[in-house]
Amino acid sequence: MKYLLITFQLLICSVIYAQNGDLKVEIERIILHDTDISLDDTPGFIIGIVDQDSTYFVDFGSKIKNEVERLDAEDIFETGSISKVFTSSLVSVLVDDGLITYESKINEYLPLEIQNPRMDDVTVLNLIQHTSGLPVRPYFFGVKEKDPQNPYGFYEKEDLLSFYTDFLPKSTGEFNYAHTNYGLLEIVLEEATGKPFDKLMDEYIIDPMGLDSTFVFFKERKKNLITQGYDRAGREVAPWSFASFGASEGVKTSAADLLKFMKINLGVIDHPYVSLFAQNHNKEIDTNFNESIKTGRGWQIIDQRKRYDIITHTGKTNGHNTFMAFVKETGTGVVVLSNSNIGTRDLGFLVLRMINFNWKRRIDN
Repeated sequence: MKYLLITFQLLICSVIYAQNGDLKVEIERIILHDTDISLDDTPGFIIGIVDQDSTYFVDFGSKIKNEVERLDAEDIFETGSISKVFTSSLVSVLVDDGLITYESKINEYLPLEIQNPRMDDVTVLNLIQHTSGLPVRPYFFGVKEKDPQNPYGFYEKEDLLSFYTDFLPKSTGEFNYAHTNYGLLEIVLEEATGKPFDKLMDEYIIDPMGLDSTFVFFKERKKNLITQGYDRAGREVAPWSFASFGASEGVKTSAADLLKFMKINLGVIDHPYVSLFAQNHNKEIDTNFNESIKTGRGWQIIDQRKRYDIITHTGKTNGHNTFMAFVKETGTGVVVLSNSNIGTRDLGFLVLRMINFNWKRRIDN
C-alpha cells in the first residue's frame, strides 16, 4: 500500500501555479520531477479535479503501437476495488430507507442450511469495515478460475456461500482488508431486499445521482463498451466479467461520473445523499496498512494529524487502474483513471497536494 504513504507533508510547495489553461503543464511538471511515470510507456490516463465549484479534466493519452490514444471524460473504465465505496454508499441509503441495519447479523439473511454458527456475531458493518475475519479471497478460489485474465467470471455465488458455511474464523473484530467481505455483502443485500445487486445500484445510487456512464454487470465481455485496457507488457486485455464479487470489484464508470460521485461525498453540491454519505468518512477502525491509515465505511482515511484528513480508495483490474481521494475541509478532490494495469502510482496524491496549495490564486500574487 505504498501509495497511501504519500501525504501533503512530503513536499513543501513554493511554485506559483498558473490558471486552469496551464493545468496540464503543471501536472506534466509533477510527472517529470516527482514521479517515475513514462508518458511513452504508459498507455493513457485521464485526471479529474474538483476544486470547490470548479471541475477540470486533463487527458494524458500516450503511445500504444505508435498510435496516440486520447481519453475523454465520458470514457468508461473498470474501477476494481473502488466498487467497494459505491457499495458502502448503497448500504447507507438502504439503512436510511429501513431495508437493513448496520447491526444486522449476516446469518439472518441466509438460508438456515448455509448459516455459519461460528460467524453468528458478524454484522453488515463488520463486512463493510473489513473486520469479519474473512480472508482476502475464499480458500481455493483459483480452482474455479478458467481464465487468469477473468478471475471472477466463473466463481459463482453458490461457491462463495459454500465456502462461508464451513469457514472457521481465526479472529473477528480486527481489520483485515478482504474482497470476500464485499462479495458476501452483495449476497446479503440481495437477500435483504429481494433484488439483484445491479438493480439495487441502479435504483438507489446510479439513477438518483445521475451517473449516466456507470453500471455494474454486463453479460458479455464487451470490449467496445469499456476503454481498451493493457497489461504490464502493453498487451490488450478484455474487461472482467462477474459471476460474483460485483459489489467488491464490478463497478464500471467514467471520470465525469466519478467526479459527480465525489462531489456528493465532498458535500460541495446540494443532494439528499450528502448527509447519508458523511458518516462513511469517519475514522472508525485502525488498519494494518500504516499507523496513519484508518478505515471508515468503505473508505480509507489518511490521518494527517495537524492537517486535514485525506479520504481515499484505489482499485485495479487486469487492464485498468483507478484512484480517487478528496479533502472535505478544502472541497478538493482528484480522480485518476488509467487504461493500464501499472497505473500512475502516486500521481493522484501529488495532484491533490498541488490543488491544496492555492494553485488557482497564486498566479495573481
